[in-house]
Amino acid sequence: MQIKLGERLQSLKLLASLAAFLKNPGSLDSVLAIGANVKDSPMAEQMARHLMENPDFAQLVKDGWRPQPIDLSALQTLPDGTLGRCYADQLVSLGITPDTLLDPSPINNERDYITHRLKETHDIAHVLTGFGIDGVSELGLQGFNLAQNRSPLAVMLIFGGMLTALQKDEPLAPMLRALAKGFQMGLDAELVIARKLEEGWDRPLNEWRNELKLPSAITG
Repeated sequence: MQIKLGERLQSLKLLASLAAFLKNPGSLDSVLAIGANVKDSPMAEQMARHLMENPDFAQLVKDGWRPQPIDLSALQTLPDGTLGRCYADQLVSLGITPDTLLDPSPINNERDYITHRLKETHDIAHVLTGFGIDGVSELGLQGFNLAQNRSPLAVMLIFGGMLTALQKDEPLAPMLRALAKGFQMGLDAELVIARKLEEGWDRPLNEWRNELKLPSAITG
């Protein structure tokens, strides 16, 4: 009974955070609230098991590998077309600093490591996949995250995005196409978060895409 009560309470918290997201789907705080409530759920445990089955990712966790702090000014001096330059240009255009994307909490276990790695690679994944930052493209990236990582947060954001579109009487076809494209890309690609992407800022973006089995450009 106590376990069921705890699960019910967690479900209620998750629904509350989802409701807050639906009121303001553009709010980073509402997305983070959903993520926080998903983090300790059985779904997050399933995601951890799935990711740890990947030998490269399991090795990252075992080694405790962490990326170096990001210097956007330095990355913007890299040649055009490199991963670092594309990433920096994207963040600068949005007025975002890397500090706002990182989790300051300590890493004490596998699940903490996964949470950190997903957050710090989110915008890198935008660059690698070619999905933009508009609502439709974000849904495509969440489809990619679901296929790659078995992410419960991706499921909640996809659900929230689709429900918001229905509430606003917006067309669903572009969102569904982006979702399908992202999901298929995620199935076909190597596990992105298992790579030390930040150690290859100076590598051409297309070189990374080829290595990760990602398309060189998004079409349609």
